[in-house]
Amino acid sequence: MKEQMNSAEFEHLLDIARRRKLTPEEAARLQSNLVNRSDRVGWEEEVALTRLLTELPNAPLASNFTAQVLLAVEREPRIRRRAPRVVRWFGLHRPVIRVAWACLLLGAVGLGYYAYEAANRAKMAVSLATLATSVDIAAKAVELPSAEAWQDFEPIYRLSHTRPQADLELLAALK
Repeated sequence: MKEQMNSAEFEHLLDIARRRKLTPEEAARLQSNLVNRSDRVGWEEEVALTRLLTELPNAPLASNFTAQVLLAVEREPRIRRRAPRVVRWFGLHRPVIRVAWACLLLGAVGLGYYAYEAANRAKMAVSLATLATSVDIAAKAVELPSAEAWQDFEPIYRLSHTRPQADLELLAALK
């Protein structure tokens, strides 16, 4: 039983035939699998066309071919892609509007930062008020010494900052 050639294999052989002459095995395989008349006619037309194209002489190039191509490229209008819909909706295709949006964005970020710092300061103030209240309650709970105990504080304090002088008589008696 003959194995049928799929279209991918047929196209592959056709592509090979365009570039070079088929080997005897490739040609035999192709001939054995050209079943219907339309495939055979299409193949014969393709081979004839390829032969004609290979027999054509190469067209001569102008001496200034590169310069002509570069001029044509320069003259060709630049195709600008249209901006995405979101960019057009916000008007970001215009430089002035871009600057305005950037300023608006910076202002929003600055305002957000200011609000964040204000919230932190408010939390700190509440914490300090709570701490002051608890310190006040603790101070009232602890009993402080009376005012009489503090009457002699200054003379005692001054004594601690004076230099004691040696009692020479007392030292001589102790020896």
